[in-house]
Order: sequence, then C-alpha cells, then structure tokens
Amino acid sequence: MSNIAIGSNNFQNVKFGNNQVRGVYLGDNLVWTNFKYILDLYPNPAHHAYSLRKLRNLYGGFCLRIRRTTTLPTVTTTTVDLSFDTNNTISFNSTITNQTGTFTAATTLGAFAAGTVDGFTFSNINVVTWYDQSGNGKNVTTSTANLQPRLVNSLTADLERSGGLVAVRFTRSASTRLSLLDTTANINNMSTYFVGAFAVSSALGGVGYSLGDITNRFYFPFTAGSNVYASYGATVPAIILQTGFNLNRHLYELISPTVGSTTLVQGFENTTAKGTFGIINASSSQIMLGNVGGGTNYYDGFIQEVIGYQSNLNRTDKEDNINTYWTIF
Repeated sequence: MSNIAIGSNNFQNVKFGNNQVRGVYLGDNLVWTNFKYILDLYPNPAHHAYSLRKLRNLYGGFCLRIRRTTTLPTVTTTTVDLSFDTNNTISFNSTITNQTGTFTAATTLGAFAAGTVDGFTFSNINVVTWYDQSGNGKNVTTSTANLQPRLVNSLTADLERSGGLVAVRFTRSASTRLSLLDTTANINNMSTYFVGAFAVSSALGGVGYSLGDITNRFYFPFTAGSNVYASYGATVPAIILQTGFNLNRHLYELISPTVGSTTLVQGFENTTAKGTFGIINASSSQIMLGNVGGGTNYYDGFIQEVIGYQSNLNRTDKEDNINTYWTIF
C-alpha cells in the first residue's frame, strides 16, 4: 500500500490537530507519506550522495556493503549488500543479499547481527562500501578491514545511532575512512550538505568529509582547539562553522560559491550563515568520508548523510528537506 485515498483522491496533507502528519504506519511499515525525496526534488547536478535514508523514490540500489567477522569457535568473514527497509532507511529489518565469504543463513540485518548466528559469535559489523545514490557511481569504499567504520556494535548489540537514528561510526584511533579517487568535481562550484555528530569533545583534529587534499582543500567539519571549521583552498582552518562544539547532531554546509558572489565560498551551521573565504579554481582529488586525502586528521564521530551538488541553488529548500527527516534543529 503506497497511497491513502478517499475514493479516487489521494491525501496530500494529513493533520493531527495543528500538527502536520508526515507519515502513516501499519505496524512497523510506512504505508503513506507526503515527504518528498531530496534527489527527486533536486536531482541535478548532484555529484555524489551518501545517506542512511533513501534519497530517490526510484533508487533501486543498495545502501551499504557490510562485513561481519566472527571470532568463536573460529574466525570467519562474510560480506553482504544491505538494502533499505520498507521505511526507506536502515534497520534490523533491512534485507541482505549478494553474500561472499563464509555462508550465512541470515536474510536480514537483524539475523546477520545476532549475538550468535550460523554457529559463530561475531565481533562488529563494519561498512566496506557506502553506495552513491546520485546515479554517478561515486561509491566510497575501503577493502582494509581495520579501516572500515562500524555500523553495528557488538557491545551494545545495536546499530550505531546519533540522535536516536542509525549512523555510521568513524573512529579516530582506528583511522577509519571510506574513499574514492575522483578528479571530476570542481571545488569552486560545489555545495555540500553534511549530517553528523562528533562523538568526543576533544581538541584533536578530525575531518568528517573531504573532497580535496592538503593542497586544494574542501573539507569539513574539522575540529581544531574548541571550534569547528571548514578548510578551503590553501588555508586550514578557513571558516569557523561553530564556536565551541558539542556532541549534538548538526547540519554543516560549505557553499562554493555562495549565492550572490562569484568570488567567495561560505559556511553554514544549522542554516546559520558563518564566515566566507576567497574562492579558488581547482578540482577534487578524491572523495573521502572520515579523513582528508593526504592528511592525518581522522574523524571521531557519526555520519548519516553527505550530499554534494555542483550548484549553489535551492539551499534553504534542501536544508528544510534534510531537517524534516533528521530533525536537527
């Protein structure tokens, strides 16, 4: 069931008192929503798009490729693709397919992540690949097991979460990151929206997302001292996104160029305009989650969504769509 109707007329809006109803559920299944997918509203020119929610209605691909390594009675490794569930997000109801390695009888993430499954005891479930929903095939990945960020924590027997919603956990001490060599994005014409949260409030540097390298910088959020920055061009840090930082989920943005200027890039934190910096003419070297290319600043926190557009249009509408789903501010 995908529609609720009176006669042949579909409901466009439903309210409970004065409150707008975003979705209607039958048990745990979403049967109706008036929510619009961000890549249906603003499909082009999206360059890359990673999220733990579905971003396009007709997207038929996977969200993540994940790895489970067991420890007892022997060490085994199984890798599978993870689909969105019926609510268009990731949960223990998400199906798993395309397994390689040691066989598993599990068909859902919940069964795959059970404390003891297939006769083995697993450690954590980690992310091998985060699939790009933009249609451009910009999948970020790492094949090295100890560099893969975590999706399911064996100690809590639960999905990693930020603000109560599923997240991917990147750990500074383990240097976890996902990356793709890519020189197709112009960083003087790139606007990126990042949803995530720091896990520790330390002064050590950490980069959540990078499109450039240590020469042609386009990366944020970056911690230095007690502040959060965006680094751009040859300068690190360049723009203060947040004075004093906390562990709450945030929407950070770097808009290049900012609207109304061909010479400035501007940062935003939870829709509030921050500083500006002079724009440069350069291309990306790689796309990276959890680190900056060529640097040693590893992120210690959660990532839930990163969308990069080769356009600065419709910023406020995109912010509204992101916040409606993630409830950030």
